[in-house]
Amino acid sequence: MTLKNANRLSRFLAAALLAVAGAAFAQKPQVVTTIHPYFDLARQIGGDHIDATRLLPIGVSPHSFDPTPRDVMRVANADLIIRNGGVGLDEWVLRLIAASGTDAAVLSIMDDIEFTPLGTSAGTGRGPAVDVTDLRAGEHFINAHVWLDVTIAMSAAEAIRDALIELDPGNADAYTRNTGVLLSELEELDEWIMHALEPLRGESFVPFHDAWPYFANRYGLNLVIELEPFPGREPTPDYIVQALALIRDSGARAIFGERQLSTRSAEVVADEAGLPLYILDPEGGGLNDVESYQELLRFNTTVLLEALGR
Repeated sequence: MTLKNANRLSRFLAAALLAVAGAAFAQKPQVVTTIHPYFDLARQIGGDHIDATRLLPIGVSPHSFDPTPRDVMRVANADLIIRNGGVGLDEWVLRLIAASGTDAAVLSIMDDIEFTPLGTSAGTGRGPAVDVTDLRAGEHFINAHVWLDVTIAMSAAEAIRDALIELDPGNADAYTRNTGVLLSELEELDEWIMHALEPLRGESFVPFHDAWPYFANRYGLNLVIELEPFPGREPTPDYIVQALALIRDSGARAIFGERQLSTRSAEVVADEAGLPLYILDPEGGGLNDVESYQELLRFNTTVLLEALGR
């Protein structure tokens, strides 16, 4: 190879490397979330400046999700991973992070925001005493379903904004602007739910799953008891007998199942108690794949008004 050709080849390789580097730099930040509520908040904040992916398929409970090798690849290619945190909800993503070797930033919402921890029905200060000791962890059980209190979701949105700005400071203005719009909408949503459910304040509320303490605490429902107080842990026959007695004594008007879980047990309890069964959705995406967080909360509020309204 002549010196002239060698110089030409060097210039070509240098240009190619610059092109590759430029393409990589221009690529949108890859944001991977565990559950639908944070997927939607991230895409509302990130807009067209990010590519957001949700690991949990629609209709699947995070408590029983079994990740696939494809999920490992998604995590491996991520720039930012957003998880809820807490015991028993999306800990499975930690295994994916370890297996993928990713160097992505990880935002664990429960570790990054301030909120008042609750347990199960005892945590609201309304229902009867229920043992909230998580025997698996050997410590006090902190319920992980924080996003169902809109004011906590507002704090989560701010944390997501800050993480995106740190990852992609060039679009900080857009992330800040989008978050401002979102926070205004969430403030209006919180006021709407509060006003809509005011006539039901103190009304007995019996969900199947332990997703609802933060919602009940914020919006004034009397969370009597959960039929499954710990995710994936079958209630004992004695517990069901106690639950039925509490349900009857409370004057509950309905039993609530969930889209992501089998309704068989809830149907049995509802039938035994002589009450109708309604279906709530704590995770989102049940209406359609692009369901917003705002739509999710309005859906659940509407179901509660239908089921418990006088």
